[in-house]
Amino acid sequence: MNKKYADLHCHPHARAFHWMRHTKNENRPSKFNPWNVVLSNFNKQEKGERAFSYSQCDPAKLWNGEAKLVFASLYPFEKGFYKGGLIDQSKLIRILDVLSTSGLGFLNPIKWGQALFAFATGAPTILKIARAFLQSLLMRMPIRRIKFFISDEYDYYEELIKERDFLLSHSNKLTTNKIYIPGIKRLFKSAGKLRKKYPESLDATGRYIVCENYDEVQTTLNANNIAVVLTIEGMHALGTDTDLDKVEQRIMELKTWPRPVFFITFAHHFNNYLGGHAHSIPDALRILSDQSDGMNEGIKPAGEKAIKQLLGLDDELNVDTGLGRRILIDLKHTAAKTRKWYYEQIVTPCMAKGDNIPVILSHVGFSGWETLQETIDYSFHENDNELKDGFYPWNINVCGEDVVWAAKTGGLIGLCFDQRILGDKKDKVNSIDLLWKNLKAMVDQIITSDELTEEQKSNCWSYFTLGTDFEGYIDPTQDYGNSLLFDDFEKDLFQKIHTLMEIDGAKYHLEDDVKVESAVRGICFENAHQFLKRHF
Repeated sequence: MNKKYADLHCHPHARAFHWMRHTKNENRPSKFNPWNVVLSNFNKQEKGERAFSYSQCDPAKLWNGEAKLVFASLYPFEKGFYKGGLIDQSKLIRILDVLSTSGLGFLNPIKWGQALFAFATGAPTILKIARAFLQSLLMRMPIRRIKFFISDEYDYYEELIKERDFLLSHSNKLTTNKIYIPGIKRLFKSAGKLRKKYPESLDATGRYIVCENYDEVQTTLNANNIAVVLTIEGMHALGTDTDLDKVEQRIMELKTWPRPVFFITFAHHFNNYLGGHAHSIPDALRILSDQSDGMNEGIKPAGEKAIKQLLGLDDELNVDTGLGRRILIDLKHTAAKTRKWYYEQIVTPCMAKGDNIPVILSHVGFSGWETLQETIDYSFHENDNELKDGFYPWNINVCGEDVVWAAKTGGLIGLCFDQRILGDKKDKVNSIDLLWKNLKAMVDQIITSDELTEEQKSNCWSYFTLGTDFEGYIDPTQDYGNSLLFDDFEKDLFQKIHTLMEIDGAKYHLEDDVKVESAVRGICFENAHQFLKRHF
């Protein structure tokens, strides 16, 4: 049997959803589903460039790449990407209005001239950066989508439900993928020829099942299908920007979904009015997106209440069965100041009561810092140019204290495949070296900790898995830019861990090749699988 792979954080349905939303396909179930794979720019895919114009983990790639355990993250795009920043949103709207008046807007030089004129009139002088960023936005999303995001009609919670239903629409249906060719390209590209030319990316017949619990996950895996577990990225998805009073009701609605949400990433890029989000957007891109409101702050009273409700805890941190099934908290994107509060005020007292809440950090790199306080202190100085000992030191990444909390609680850390998060912005570091440097640094935090038992240290490899952030428009490590390349990653990772065994195997609990293989397989699949067995 082929080896299986797990991904703790990805968006396998997202590209198809965004490209076909607001089109006539939305009323055609045979086409409006994740198996209608949007055509990729294969030149950029093969080079492993930033994934604005190609798919990294659509169902066809997952199937052919043997990614059989997928934590699919639902994410309503945040309005902050298209509102705020140094350029007034009205100028963006004017561009979108010009370009969207014609289906051939992208190819029409007159339209582009009109659009740039609309953008330039009254805009700041720093136009080159703005235009580059605008171009990247347009590459990642159809214009109709961006117009919707900045319209008064856009509601996070309504969009969350639509995205969920899109993913559910083909759950447990044996399907041969279709190929969605956007715009003018469909006039001169043949789906049949593309399928033959790029079979790994564009030719698959398979089945994914959005699972209700671990038993269904196991049944799905035994049948060699893709087991999908629902997650949500960002509490803003519950409409916290418009009505905090509805958050409690909507959390209870989440808990009644037939296909449940396993965990929710508490924060994302912009203020959710519940707790601080970590600095994540490079300063060079502040021209269109300003995330300073609420950034790097601590928990808010409404956020404390929401976390307790998600975890099924009363005000005294006792389990309250009346609050429904537990939805775990993912701390990626959560500001270090809020993480510190969570460990001290939620995880620690619950642990003392015998209620172990596992710490999830779904798609991260290592920051180079030992403690959360160091991370908090540096958060006021984060900039685009500094690394710490070769690591990306922003508080979007984890410090040693975070890693120890994950190990202490039997939690799970997903290794992100984004170059910047891993500490390399210009493709200067070999892909496996970049990922290995971050992984080993986190393992070292466990091995050297005074707070962990010897048993916890001996399981040092069991707290990690893949958390690629594929389809999150990342700039991936070049050698592993999509889920078809997981096998390559596993082979390279084996060599790294095997070399470590030869150098210092006893220290890292790698006594022989069997232990090396177990560590590698754990990271690639089994750790996530066993985590679900304990908690889903």
